[in-house]
Amino acid sequence: MDNKYTPIARKTITEKHIPLLVDQVKDSIKRKLQTQSSVSITADIWSDRTMRSFFGVTAHGLNQDGNQLESFLLDCRRFCGRHNGDNIAMAFDEIIDEYNIASKVRYIITDNAANMKCAFKVKLPQEEQLSDGSDAEEENLDDESLWEDVTWEDETIMVRTRQRLSCFAHSLQLVVHDGMKEAKAFSSALAKMSKLTSLLHTSTTFKERFEATFGTDRSIPAATSTRWNSTFKQLQALTALDHRDLTQICSSDFQHVLFSVREWNQLKDLVSVLFPFAEATDLTEGEKMVTISMVVPTVLDLNTHLLQISESRSHCRPLATALRQSLLKRFSGIFVRTKMVEQTGKEDQFNHNVYFLATMLDPQFGLNWVDLDVTNNESTDSVKKFREDLKRTLIDTLTAEVEVIADGDMLHSGGDADETTDSPPGKCPRLLARYRAHKHLSHSAKDACISTQIHKYFDAIQDTDTNTALEFWSTNRERFPQLYSLAVKVLSIPASSAPVERVFSKGGLIMRPHRARLTHKMVTALVFLKSNMALV
Repeated sequence: MDNKYTPIARKTITEKHIPLLVDQVKDSIKRKLQTQSSVSITADIWSDRTMRSFFGVTAHGLNQDGNQLESFLLDCRRFCGRHNGDNIAMAFDEIIDEYNIASKVRYIITDNAANMKCAFKVKLPQEEQLSDGSDAEEENLDDESLWEDVTWEDETIMVRTRQRLSCFAHSLQLVVHDGMKEAKAFSSALAKMSKLTSLLHTSTTFKERFEATFGTDRSIPAATSTRWNSTFKQLQALTALDHRDLTQICSSDFQHVLFSVREWNQLKDLVSVLFPFAEATDLTEGEKMVTISMVVPTVLDLNTHLLQISESRSHCRPLATALRQSLLKRFSGIFVRTKMVEQTGKEDQFNHNVYFLATMLDPQFGLNWVDLDVTNNESTDSVKKFREDLKRTLIDTLTAEVEVIADGDMLHSGGDADETTDSPPGKCPRLLARYRAHKHLSHSAKDACISTQIHKYFDAIQDTDTNTALEFWSTNRERFPQLYSLAVKVLSIPASSAPVERVFSKGGLIMRPHRARLTHKMVTALVFLKSNMALV
């Protein structure tokens, strides 16, 4: 080392360079977000090893070319006070306002915690704020303040455009937990698996025997209580071993973890039942691929999988029945919308149009999933008619959504066209813009155009070999312009809150025991830079 070199002081790095880098990355994110027509958000709360809480928010959209998903960590800030809905909503609004994307946020994906549900509920003004009675209205009609812009009105409209969606992976985990509660027949085998895994990570004698038999590249991972698929990976790793060799290792000094032939077969059957659930979890936790379109086909495919097991003579039938009951409950909205179950009158989860729109706008699915997994347990002719009716309903939903976007585009263009002409003041241009726009394009012509595009799209995807939805829409954006506008808004929505949870995993790595004295501001800055490394 050159003796003339002077190392940068720690204080200089922490108080000057890191904050400067954070500001530069934030400016870069702001510029990218301003090019987005709509933004989706994932949000969650995490506590570090010193029990300090942090509120994380990530943003998701498409790049300018429309062929790649982009995601950014907006903030992972210190969260003080009670974790109630009001405090979460306040912190969320501060972050969104900082990036000036309040009008762009359409969907917010969170887990099913009560405080998250409360934080993102639509809050309307109380009735008494709107009206104090007809007499009072008549007395105050001459009050000029009544004719001024009402600020809460615009705010309410903006907030109502935001929709909270449940995290798919979290809901699926709850389904598996519900099912495993009923898997009493597997309790002995699962207990032995847990003991064997613990033994492998604590006993040097057993570890040496295990590696001598199976090699140093084989192991059984420990499970964590917060991730059900960690237990599944444990099951997979165990059942991939040779039962005879494992029995030979355990027969002398470790007989308490010996698996009988029946227990071993139970574990293998359990893997076959849960494998589609693990696959669904992995498919919908991606960050650089379209995931929202997989929700409906995945849930219906899981339902078909469980029905087949329930109808067999397998000893996994009680487990499959419990899993299916939980699936019907926690994803009730999908089964109600496809008319496979009756509406209960309660709030149906996953009932939002966006799940069905995304599936139809993904060329690998289209409407094919209706023929494969939707049934009403009636005769063949009845099922065929039922499916055709459902397809017409779904196409009507898609048409209506495209029309909304088309109306919005015409409203915007109509307003721009008349900016230089004389027009009524205040809000009148917004009120009458639709009339001006519709002079140039009749409803019948517009509907025919949209309907034609939709039917041509469904015909086109029957012969397409496109690998991904984004590739298809990037190639066909000129061919289906109005459908493309909806597709880019819908397909960029993440199906789960996994992106923000990955942020917290990075935070856990940063907050190692020897770094436990880091200030919360430094933790926030380091997590922010680590998560947005591509922009650094």
